[in-house]
Amino acid sequence: MKKGEFKPKKGQTEEELTQNRQQKKKELKKTRQLAERKDMFQIICQAKQVWGDLRRKKCDNDMKKKLMKDLHDLLRGKVKQMAFAHDSVRVLQCFIQFGSHEQRQEVFEELKDDVIGLCKSQYGKHIVKKLLMYGNKELLAAVMQTFKGHVRPMLRHAAASSIIEYAYNDKAVLAQRLMLTEGLYGNTFTVCKVHTHTHTSACNYYMPLHYFPSSVGLIMGVCEIILVLKQVIKHSLVHKVFLDFFLFAPDKPRTEMIESIRESVVYMAHTHDGARVAMHCLWHGTAKDRKVIIKTMKTYMVKFATGEFGHLVLLAMFDCVDDTKLVKQAVLSEILSSLEEVISNKYGKKVLLYLLSPRDPAHLLPEIIKVLEQGDKNAHSKKDMKLRRKELLEVVSPPLLEHLRDHADTMVTDKATSVTVSDILASACGDLRPAMTAVAKLANQELVPGGTGGQLHMAEHPAGHLVLKWLIEQDLTLEEAGKEGKKTHITVFELVDLLNSCDKSVAAEVKAALESVKSELSSISNNKGAEILLENLNK
Repeated sequence: MKKGEFKPKKGQTEEELTQNRQQKKKELKKTRQLAERKDMFQIICQAKQVWGDLRRKKCDNDMKKKLMKDLHDLLRGKVKQMAFAHDSVRVLQCFIQFGSHEQRQEVFEELKDDVIGLCKSQYGKHIVKKLLMYGNKELLAAVMQTFKGHVRPMLRHAAASSIIEYAYNDKAVLAQRLMLTEGLYGNTFTVCKVHTHTHTSACNYYMPLHYFPSSVGLIMGVCEIILVLKQVIKHSLVHKVFLDFFLFAPDKPRTEMIESIRESVVYMAHTHDGARVAMHCLWHGTAKDRKVIIKTMKTYMVKFATGEFGHLVLLAMFDCVDDTKLVKQAVLSEILSSLEEVISNKYGKKVLLYLLSPRDPAHLLPEIIKVLEQGDKNAHSKKDMKLRRKELLEVVSPPLLEHLRDHADTMVTDKATSVTVSDILASACGDLRPAMTAVAKLANQELVPGGTGGQLHMAEHPAGHLVLKWLIEQDLTLEEAGKEGKKTHITVFELVDLLNSCDKSVAAEVKAALESVKSELSSISNNKGAEILLENLNK
């Protein structure tokens, strides 16, 4: 038996023997800790007691200041010894959170040579995150600077990669993001990078191939490293690297890269750069690549549709995927089954409006339209764009018209969804009459100024009156064109009632809507309704 090894007593069972061994180990560990941290043990105990008082709800500002001063006196010069242990690190986190800028700076000064080690520590990483979270601009820059030259190895480490992601995605300004990105490319890029005023992918440092021919190989090498480290594929910094690759890569390497990452695209669409990577994969991927990407997105379509960046991936998909049957079954079926959730969401509404009237500048920013136009001339989309859009419109029109018919009252009087009413009625294909009739019935209700039971009439409602204005203009325009099928049946007498409403703002709104068709009304002969309208308009 070796020296120090636990000696079993005679007659002990195996279970008792195991328990005694564990107890012995605990005692040895405690003894060792006391020996190693003899000078720190009392300080840590006192600091934890102060920390306990500091966290209490009843701790007022004066008491908090006193406790913070006491804690500062205890921690000064001993921060490094406390930064790696699971118990004392919590005290430090609290001190950084409630401390002043000067106190945080003092903590950083003691730890600045060990920041990378802390990032890789299971407990120490929380200290670095707190410094990034609560530090002022100068402290934030100083912490970021310690990452320089260590980004690639940090990205390979599970704990450290989460700190890099937080720094890049939540705290870094443009120059700091560029510094972190450069760290991935290594010394070659740092020496050979070209400074230019051309802005590409929101960055000032840009790698034109004719200046730096090895850049694609350099980025591809980093991408290959990333592909091995599956756990970092969700990180924003990684998405920036892939986007750089797609912006500059020739066709063959691009095709190979799409094949490598097509099953991981679903994990990228939650960030600005990641969504654009997904769009490039859809634009330039083969039919098989697109099918794999869509299948991996299955069950997440509503999340994509309602995501700030994810919804753009769906717009790109509608533009380029020729297999509209696949899009119907895998994408639109999920979205339409959760139509109420999607249509009431800021981004989900854009997805539906895009299907009704693609690239309408009334619903999309010009810069977004330009981004979507990048995929128009891709090599793998063969079907005519008009035909593709028509096939998708035929899929979404019936459910949208049905939803409008059943929820006309809430859609018309809701600011978020009222915009979609006119688009559905103007662009959807199929039988529009049930939906139009449902909306017209709201307009035909008796107008009581101020509303009844707290419910305003459509003409008085802030959102509803805009829909009514569109319906009036649409009715008169379609009547002149002879398109009876799309009329909403708002009668002349109802328009006259609105013009003569005691609510002057309603009367003015209807009159303004009718002014644009006044000349057309004058040209209609032998029409009593037109004469009555003109008479009331000229009052």
